[in-house]
Amino acid sequence: MKKTATSHKIKRLKIAVFSGSIPSTTFIENLIHGISESHKVLLFGTLKRPYSYDSKSIYIYETPKSHWTNLLYSTYRLLVLALKRPKDVLKLFKEIRKYSKVYNRWIWFTKFLPIVLYKPDILHIQWAKNLEFYYFLKRDFKIKIILSLRGAHINYSPIVDPNLAAVYKNTFPKIDAFHAVSKAIGIEAEKYHAEKEKIKVIHSPIPQKFIDAFKPYKKRSNKNIHLVSIGRTHWIKGYPYAIEAISILRQKGLPVTYSIIGVDHPNEALSFQIKQHDLQEFVNLIPSISQDALIEQLPSYDAIILSSLKEGIANVVLEAMAIGLPVISTDCGGMNEVIKPMETGFLVPMRNPEALANAVVELIESSEHDLQLMTQNANDIVKFNFKASDKIKEFLELYESTFNN
Repeated sequence: MKKTATSHKIKRLKIAVFSGSIPSTTFIENLIHGISESHKVLLFGTLKRPYSYDSKSIYIYETPKSHWTNLLYSTYRLLVLALKRPKDVLKLFKEIRKYSKVYNRWIWFTKFLPIVLYKPDILHIQWAKNLEFYYFLKRDFKIKIILSLRGAHINYSPIVDPNLAAVYKNTFPKIDAFHAVSKAIGIEAEKYHAEKEKIKVIHSPIPQKFIDAFKPYKKRSNKNIHLVSIGRTHWIKGYPYAIEAISILRQKGLPVTYSIIGVDHPNEALSFQIKQHDLQEFVNLIPSISQDALIEQLPSYDAIILSSLKEGIANVVLEAMAIGLPVISTDCGGMNEVIKPMETGFLVPMRNPEALANAVVELIESSEHDLQLMTQNANDIVKFNFKASDKIKEFLELYESTFNN
């Protein structure tokens, strides 16, 4: 078997990619597959559905949902750990004593046990809020921890939850390394005492199929302007400002329609605002769709709107840039790292419906040639900075440097 350059540098590592559920998000699943070509990947958590991987380098150590099955698994694991490393059993028992209720002690014990037993070289925690519960694995069992810095867990959760902020300030200085999805989110983490030198920015990879779907932008008739946003109906997405902008445009007599894809449950606030502005015929709330369906449908729109108040770098924007759809984005989080005004998209202030509406007008008035240059520039940014294979290499470098240090 041909050895890679990686295998000459260090031993084959055991890397736990931990999100708590199996399978996880598309990004995390792609990361798992990428790592498994060079190292062993350990997955801990609950199975959302029966699932397996083709790679022999990916190992699933589930915590069963069934209490009886969980009891059997945990009893076996405890016996093995007691035989191999009895002192680790005592350390684990000591840790779970901090939970006051017996039931909670049992649940956390069964979650921690497989990680302690199979002891990865590196535990890559995907969601920062989990650090509160799993940091002791570094403190007591010397497992190196890499923490991913993403979205809500860094941008606003510690602001509204002082206890979480205190946990971050206490644990961040002790973490071995951080993965940040943007420079902006790395700066946010520094506010909680994360060391700048330990933060590595690795942008979320964009699947090649989005890049392959790129087509030169064709400007359609201005008789109907179709705009779209994509994402869950959370306040951080700023949809009320986008709907307000649509109202402004309609009042000016511009024939715009607006769709929000990702509305899986009725949203009272948005529905009320739409009705209040008499926009029922012009604003559509659409359930989530698959990536393949998204690739197929995005070219039917004239532009994508990101009205968010906070982001790392929004994947939906990168996907739109990849296929060649113009982007109108608020200047939030790390969005200005990829959206350069009039070069790769339109950048507007947050919480400003008038600015969003003006950007749409600017889009309408731009020539096809200018929009083709803009979308080509945007595609080039994604193609050269967000390619999946390159991102995997960066993660491998992060794991190996963290292990060696």
